[in-house]
Amino acid sequence: MFAIPEGETMKSTHLAAALALGMSGTAQANIDIQFDFTYDIGSFFASADRQAALNAAASVFETRFADTLSAIVSSGSNSFDTVFFNPSNPNTNITLDSASIAADVVRVYVGATNLGGSTLGVGGPGGFQCSGLGSFCADASNRGEGDISGNDAVDFAPWGGAMSFNSTISWHFGLTPTGLESGESDFYSVALHELAHVLGFGTSDSFDRYVDGSFYGPAAMAVHGGAVPMANDGAHWFDGTRSVVNGVSQEAAMDPTIRFGTRKNFTDLDYAAMRDVGWEVTPVPEAETWAMMLAGLGLVGVAAARRRSR
Repeated sequence: MFAIPEGETMKSTHLAAALALGMSGTAQANIDIQFDFTYDIGSFFASADRQAALNAAASVFETRFADTLSAIVSSGSNSFDTVFFNPSNPNTNITLDSASIAADVVRVYVGATNLGGSTLGVGGPGGFQCSGLGSFCADASNRGEGDISGNDAVDFAPWGGAMSFNSTISWHFGLTPTGLESGESDFYSVALHELAHVLGFGTSDSFDRYVDGSFYGPAAMAVHGGAVPMANDGAHWFDGTRSVVNGVSQEAAMDPTIRFGTRKNFTDLDYAAMRDVGWEVTPVPEAETWAMMLAGLGLVGVAAARRRSR
């Protein structure tokens, strides 16, 4: 969840990587984050610029996470029922019977409502109910990855989840910070933060196994130079935790707040934590590859013409 800091009219919990991530020439990234607007009751995402900002945030992970997730195919007696919070009313849940998810796809249901207070967005992975062959349910739950549950979890392989955004605040939906005003919250940054929660930051057993007041994941500790202080909720870095993006110091994307008029990038520390969750994070792309990706995001925009944010 992202929120506005104390003493400010609003601050958001997580921020996006301002298009600072991409795919290397040698590593093949695989995951495909697909958004579903079925429960966007208020048509918050009806405009192309809002969908483009959402897709730009997703591309940060799509171009860096090289995991291969097996398909989930409900058929006959094998039924995989997805459960997630209603993005237009996060206090209620939705269950979809006999769902199927294609290989490498992470499906995220999105919408907006009045989240109240300083909360900018909420997000997290969905649950499920499974019936049928034991082998079907085992494969559907871990999607061909490693141990994803319990105190010994070493991986995370969600079918997807849900995100909801505050429909009552002033948002900046630009793909770049250009035009981001002092009284606006950066949508791309908040979407990136909530997607990280969907993908297991602060919401997975493989993350929780390293939390004991601070975060003791080996990759994160190597980047931070020791245990990383955590917020009281155990799902965010301590407010004000810093790391670097391309060598430049920045407040980490996964601390609980973000200030008006600010865009946060996904930092080295944030990526390291996702490696600790179990994702196969590829290197930053070469300049030529990254330029091509940015151009592609621009074309997408033209063509389309976990509680409180802090």
